[in-house]
Amino acid sequence: MKLKLLLASFFITYVVSINGQDRPCSFSASGQVLDVDTEEPVPNAVVKVEGTKKYTTTDSKGYFEINGLCSKQNTLIISCIGYADSTKDHEHDSAMHFYLTEEVTDLEEVIIQAKRNKEEGTETIAQVTVGKAEIVSNPTRSLAAVLAKEQGLTFISTGNNVQLPVIHGLFGNRILILNNGVKHGFQNWGTDHAPEIDIASANSITVIKGAAGVRYGPEALGGAIVVESNPLLLNNPLYANIGTGYQTNGRGYHTTFEIGHGTEKWSYYANGNYTRIGDRKAPDYNLTNTGKEESAFGLGVLYHKDEWDFKVQYSYIDQNLGVLRASFVNSPEALIQAFNASTPEPADPFSYDITAPNQTTQHHLAKAEVNWWYSDTGKLTLIGGIQLNQRDEFDVRRNIELPIIDLDLLTYDYQLAWKHPKWHGLDGLLGVQYFSQNNDNNPGTQTTPFIPNYNTDRFSAFGVESITFGKNTFEAGLRFDFETNDVRGRETNQDIFRDNYSFTNFTASLGYVRRFSENSVFRTNIGSAWRTPNVAELFSFGQEGFRLIYGLLRFTDSDGDFPIDTSEVIALDDSNVEPERGFKFINEFETNKNGNSHKLTVYSHFIDNYIFDRPITVSGSVRGPTTAFIYNQVDALFLGADYSWKRQWTNQISGTFGINYLWSRNIGENEALINQPPISTSYGLEWNQGKIWKFDSSKWTIRPSYTFRQFQAPRTVSIESLVDGSEMITSDSEIFDFTDAPEGYFLLDLSWTFGWKNLSASVTAQNLLNSRYRDYLNELRFFADEPGRNILFTLNYKFNSK
Repeated sequence: MKLKLLLASFFITYVVSINGQDRPCSFSASGQVLDVDTEEPVPNAVVKVEGTKKYTTTDSKGYFEINGLCSKQNTLIISCIGYADSTKDHEHDSAMHFYLTEEVTDLEEVIIQAKRNKEEGTETIAQVTVGKAEIVSNPTRSLAAVLAKEQGLTFISTGNNVQLPVIHGLFGNRILILNNGVKHGFQNWGTDHAPEIDIASANSITVIKGAAGVRYGPEALGGAIVVESNPLLLNNPLYANIGTGYQTNGRGYHTTFEIGHGTEKWSYYANGNYTRIGDRKAPDYNLTNTGKEESAFGLGVLYHKDEWDFKVQYSYIDQNLGVLRASFVNSPEALIQAFNASTPEPADPFSYDITAPNQTTQHHLAKAEVNWWYSDTGKLTLIGGIQLNQRDEFDVRRNIELPIIDLDLLTYDYQLAWKHPKWHGLDGLLGVQYFSQNNDNNPGTQTTPFIPNYNTDRFSAFGVESITFGKNTFEAGLRFDFETNDVRGRETNQDIFRDNYSFTNFTASLGYVRRFSENSVFRTNIGSAWRTPNVAELFSFGQEGFRLIYGLLRFTDSDGDFPIDTSEVIALDDSNVEPERGFKFINEFETNKNGNSHKLTVYSHFIDNYIFDRPITVSGSVRGPTTAFIYNQVDALFLGADYSWKRQWTNQISGTFGINYLWSRNIGENEALINQPPISTSYGLEWNQGKIWKFDSSKWTIRPSYTFRQFQAPRTVSIESLVDGSEMITSDSEIFDFTDAPEGYFLLDLSWTFGWKNLSASVTAQNLLNSRYRDYLNELRFFADEPGRNILFTLNYKFNSK
């Protein structure tokens, strides 16, 4: 019996031994390493399996994978220069996030900075990212104002509340705004409509400065802006942030909150914001009816299961924006007076009231996303988004309670993208997209609709691929778009007109990146892009803000006493209107060595059939005479450069110098274009004191800047000569403006941010010297100065269960 047991034991041991040889250790550990504060990937971190000789390093996106483990559960030790070591338990088949906390040391000339990963198709294009810290420093600003401090970026505005981003001289629907992965669907035409984005809820904002039409679509002819909300991270400690603040100019106040948490399978966040600002104040007078009221809310939920992620997000924003009352007049004499007055009328005492003229907008965005990692390097992503944008615009008129513009815009966006595994060295993305918009005028305005009803449907397919040879990366992309439009509107006699038209186009991009060393990189990209004329550029008719404006298909030259005839609507097929086609060549060199960081961007951009609005005359309207504009189409050339230099003077003090230059021209007529950004330069000096007195952190920033007069401005035709008829203009006349370009101006901003335990606060002085100036890119510069000194106070409390 004992012999039988011994033989059985020997046999079982032998079988187990043989099976162990045939089936080696098959467990694995994988995940992503992130910075606990910035939540950005940490590359080149060392990940070790405790008790074994197994280890690896994270890739450029913070990911790692260790195979051949003999245990289902393991303890991982993660380390990286500049961070404290972290130890975390890991179970086989669970993709986890691991967080490192920055460890402050006195190493000399060591700069550790996590950067946002560039999306496929944009690696070779110059871009810049604004992080959470810069965004929350002033959460009452617009999206455009947040970006304006970056090189090559500024904004064009209609007053103090309506501000649109400008990239290398282009704005409007030449700049595609991606909000949580879908194109932001809003009334993106003219300079009177800014994107309704709650920046207080944004985690990061990335600006792509080149023609990004291949990756994102036709409206990225001039570039793209990618707005990302709080990331939905698994295994993320519970966090909550609340903030409030007050500003002296406009007596504005705001409050914000956000909360989030991530477990092994679930993650969520929620955020909200409320802002109220009264009449702004120029150095010498109040700017009547320039208040703002805004409320916003957003949430997101993620569920993770094996190789699948299911994500749902929703955001809502409600805005009421006042427009300077002095920009609306009711007689020829009052119009001349408004243009020439040093103090606008009216300039009433301060008030929080927002009355006509004003804009109200409600924007809903709902998005669902599914990600399937079907292999280690292969992923399928399906995105579906729906948006509702409801806009009312009120004018100074007899029926002041009725809007003159009442629009509902419904947008659908469906995308399927395949991030394929590497194939013969190629790494890339293939995708298809269906985009649809339905815009309707609501009845009851008692006016001819400013733009007609329309439906747009676009079918797209694209592919972007990159391949790397040593220090060289090549990137190429191709996109196909087919777009149809169905337009229904009314003529001046209220007869209904209808137009149907379609466009087909191919877009291409080719780029190259050369990494000379760890400290120097050169990237170059040439991209083509196209854009269909938007419905306002084609069919706009009548009053919009302080002016009258007529689309390309709503006017003809006349032989009578008036420069244009607006009595008929031209069919697109019967006109000479063509889509815009752009070709942008952009080059960027970046180096970082011995405490000096230099970045130089040089670009050229040719746009065939460039569409822009320009003054044409002074014309009568129901409420009285006003300035009149028409849309023109020309061949335009843009040449420019951006340069920045950052110097780490000491361990605590750093400075950043920047300068932008743009030359633009209507090359067909060899004349200056209107509304182009002038040269600007700035220097920001930061003193990071670290711990001081009872504060855990303290940082001072001073930023002087100078904006030059626009010496490329077109000629000036006085408002008086247009009112009395001594100057007659036609659509073939040379481009002009109603006033000279304003003088250059100097601004000085100063801020102090400090923290104590979980509290952080800041005091910021904008326009500290209370300079009186007018901005060339503000279309209400004809009537008033820009706001004067503003002192902003913010206070934030951050809770994190870690």
